[in-house]
Amino acid sequence: SKDDQFKTIIQSGNYIARSELSYSVHAEIRDLKPNQEYFYRFHVDNATSPIGRFKTPPLIGAALDKFLFAVSCCQSYSHGYYAAYKDLAEQTPDLVLHLGDYIYEGPWTLPARRSPTPEAKSLNEYRALYTISKLDKNLQAAHAIAPWLVIWDDHEVVNDYRGLNVPEGMNAESFRARRMAAYQAFYENMPIRNRAKPIGDSLSLYQRSIFGDLVQFDLLDTRQYRDDHPCIDSEGGLPSWVDCDASDPSRTFLGYGQEKWLSRGLGIGNCKWNIIVQTTQFTPFTRSFEDGEKYSSDRWDAYPAARQRLMDLIDAKSLLNPVVLGGDIHAFLGTTIENLSSGEKLATELICGAISSGGGGEARYKSETAFHQSRNHNFYFENRYNGYLLCELGNKSLEAKVRCVDNVLNPSSDSKEIKTLSIESGQIGVLT
Repeated sequence: SKDDQFKTIIQSGNYIARSELSYSVHAEIRDLKPNQEYFYRFHVDNATSPIGRFKTPPLIGAALDKFLFAVSCCQSYSHGYYAAYKDLAEQTPDLVLHLGDYIYEGPWTLPARRSPTPEAKSLNEYRALYTISKLDKNLQAAHAIAPWLVIWDDHEVVNDYRGLNVPEGMNAESFRARRMAAYQAFYENMPIRNRAKPIGDSLSLYQRSIFGDLVQFDLLDTRQYRDDHPCIDSEGGLPSWVDCDASDPSRTFLGYGQEKWLSRGLGIGNCKWNIIVQTTQFTPFTRSFEDGEKYSSDRWDAYPAARQRLMDLIDAKSLLNPVVLGGDIHAFLGTTIENLSSGEKLATELICGAISSGGGGEARYKSETAFHQSRNHNFYFENRYNGYLLCELGNKSLEAKVRCVDNVLNPSSDSKEIKTLSIESGQIGVLT
């Protein structure tokens, strides 16, 4: 409808909700006018859904002066409440980008809310995790206020999984079945197109969205196609922090098919801003241990050749205002990406903190702040608060507002802006 009272109905139709898809439908509405606000709702028997709202994008290449989008990720149901989504819905963004960990396959040790399963392994258990999460009224409000573009990370399946490489404690057959179940539940519950319906043990998720002449988003799948972690310890396990050589040039983080897709289309919209949407920290990071400095086996650091290929691609495309957007680390970060082969400033990195997952507290804040200070770039780092990014995008700047809840254990908690990270058009890095 053109109005939220449904006085002017633009389109209507019928869908069959089938049991094999857990009674979900993916309604794809076509032939709407560009850059227009619309409202929608569903009827099932005598029940009527709440009203949803969305705004269609302008035509590709059409002038667009401003765009408001929100970024969220890492929303462990058991670790805290989704009060940040209440604030997000009140801001009425044009778009929500979700960077993964929409559910967690298992609960935290000291849960604030009770999980419906000790650890999801079957289709019904993964479905139960989505069901209980989506009963949250604040999350419902965020879905109803704007369209979402989504990618996944690891916890939609199992912690730190990579491709079809078998995690510790599982065998190939059981893990393949578990991944298929997780992918099926993701498809049923997330706002993705019918064409993304899983085929066998795969689901095509990476995609590209262009909004007028202002911004191109390239959303990447960093889980389904990646090579295994690079280091195996003496007992055959895969430690989280390692110091082994991972420089094999054949190793991939995205898979070669996705790399080729990105190479063909990156910058194709000729937009003023080019945002690569992925799941984790892109810039190098090491942590100090008693036996030396180590890097995370689950981030780009463990796939240096793949990271360098992406850096070289960004450099070769001469993109206007390149930004790499990430999540996963339960912290907010704004910093500069240097091309590691040339040392030149290449792009700006923005990482969104967690909606509800834990951030590591004061000790982590001090140690990682010291690390970023050593890089000699202007930066912002904050892991002590939960929240999301609200990004005001215009021709001259991107203003990323760090909005955090006062208390993640209060479902009605207020939120406030604690920092604005500015990226000026034509410049690399953040102004704080």
